[in-house]
Amino acid sequence: MITYHVLIPTSPLWPQATTQIGAIDWPAGPHLAKRMQTPAVWQPFERIIYATTDDQLAGFCALLAEDIVPDTPYSPFVSSVYVAPDYRHQGISLRLVQQAETAAEAVDIEGLYIVTRHMGLYEHLDYALVDRREDQFGRLNRVLYKNFA
Repeated sequence: MITYHVLIPTSPLWPQATTQIGAIDWPAGPHLAKRMQTPAVWQPFERIIYATTDDQLAGFCALLAEDIVPDTPYSPFVSSVYVAPDYRHQGISLRLVQQAETAAEAVDIEGLYIVTRHMGLYEHLDYALVDRREDQFGRLNRVLYKNFA
């Protein structure tokens, strides 16, 4: 059974999540884990959504003020949505995003952006295209937005 945890830097599971997120083979994981090692840079609304089964990482995403698209007027973001290979194709990525939405709404955020190159995934949750922008690596991404009102 997958358990979803909403973490802030003072959460007891923060160190475990940092280690496990940093160990994945997708570069966004170690990048996020490095940021997690500096709790002072976290804004009060920022969160990690950490999905586990027992003590194993099933997936994660982050609710962040900034994402990989520089110099943008957009904020906040659902960032770094990741599902471990053994848990893919079970709807976990969408559940992670829903958990981030709930965490955002709990701190009075009215909508979220997602930067992605995936087509059709986040549209299942009513995200809509608002822009196309290059990320910090020069890749063209879609910027999607969902208003919670």
